[in-house]
Amino acid sequence: MNIYPIPAYSDNYIWAIIDKKLGLFDCVDPGDAEPVVQFAKKNNLKLRAILLTHHHQDHIGGLNQLIRAYPSCFIYGPDDPRIPNVNCIVQEHQTIQVGRCVFKILFNPGHTSSHISYYEAQQELLFCGDTLFSAGCGRVFDGTLEQLHQSLHLFKSLPPTTKIYCAHEYTLQNLRFAQTVDPNNPVIEEHLQKIHKSPHSCTLPSTLEDELLINPFLRTDDPEVQKYALAHGATSKNSLEIFKVLREEKNLFK
Repeated sequence: MNIYPIPAYSDNYIWAIIDKKLGLFDCVDPGDAEPVVQFAKKNNLKLRAILLTHHHQDHIGGLNQLIRAYPSCFIYGPDDPRIPNVNCIVQEHQTIQVGRCVFKILFNPGHTSSHISYYEAQQELLFCGDTLFSAGCGRVFDGTLEQLHQSLHLFKSLPPTTKIYCAHEYTLQNLRFAQTVDPNNPVIEEHLQKIHKSPHSCTLPSTLEDELLINPFLRTDDPEVQKYALAHGATSKNSLEIFKVLREEKNLFK
């Protein structure tokens, strides 16, 4: 089984989970159908299933065209009326088998009120949409900061070797902010240098082990991160208070 990033729009990734033996693939959050169709044709593959994390258009915009192109494909998604054509509405703690993958459904609202992720325990894969990014996290739309904070704590409980497949290429910008928060962190600097030296534009997947070292939104108990937050309006070292200040400062970061 191979996992391949299909680029879409300016910074989206539609993750293709490929079963070469059967000539099939599954994809996560197809905001645009055309690159998925082209990928399938180029690699002589047929789309078997679509996994959706949330309702935003850059994650579901390709659904109708893909259904027309592959009428037998099966669509999984959260219980949200804003998402059309879902064959199987999945719930928190539910387990689904898609090809060789057995996914546990994680409920992680915050970015949106119904956001879910797909976690494959045996292979330690997490398809987390816009909740967690490398060195960052999603903005809050119709969820709450409290929910997003709790969702990131849920991810922290996964094995550190878990591979993080998020839906956007935001790593460089996120690392720049992380370095502002924690300027003496050598691991952040190492990651920045690695990106600048790499000929490849895709920085993903990350691992939870790396994120626990570089991602300030997962490190609200770290003294340097707390120091930054306290200097920018936090009134205590409470994890949620630190998180709220970090998210507000990241919203303003250029």
